[in-house]
Amino acid sequence: MGLKLFKKKEEEEDEEEIEEEEEEEEDEEEIEEEETRSSSSSGGSDETVEKIMERLNEIDNKLPRIDIAINNLKKEVDSLKQDLQKMDDSLKDMLTLYEVVSSQINPFVGSSKVTALSIQRLDNMEKELRELEQLVNDVVDDLRMLFRKNVSLKDIVNQVLYEEVSL
Repeated sequence: MGLKLFKKKEEEEDEEEIEEEEEEEEDEEEIEEEETRSSSSSGGSDETVEKIMERLNEIDNKLPRIDIAINNLKKEVDSLKQDLQKMDDSLKDMLTLYEVVSSQINPFVGSSKVTALSIQRLDNMEKELRELEQLVNDVVDDLRMLFRKNVSLKDIVNQVLYEEVSL
């Protein structure tokens, strides 16, 4: 048994020596690879830097075009929003008019809040229209009076201005 143990120890020592030699060879190979990488990377890094610079120049050239395209798209979107808003307003007006007409013609349709508001709006508009007609008629009458009596418009303006200043 003593011989077997001794032989095993020798074999283990031989194996350890072989492993150490292999590790040394691997270390040397790694060092050589790193040297080749560093020598090729200096040439390769120049190429990568050039590629990166070319790509940056391409991007710099495209940025103004992209910016203009984005601005144009924003304008188009704003225009579409305005058009949609106009269409929405028109549709609301049409529906309101429809409800008003249907409530006047169809006796079975009750007056809803929307119909009541629409009728109130129409009444207010008619009232404002009458007031404006009266105002225009008053202005026309005043002008007729001015021209019949040969009153100077300049004197009236000066008198009104003088009254405003004195107040």
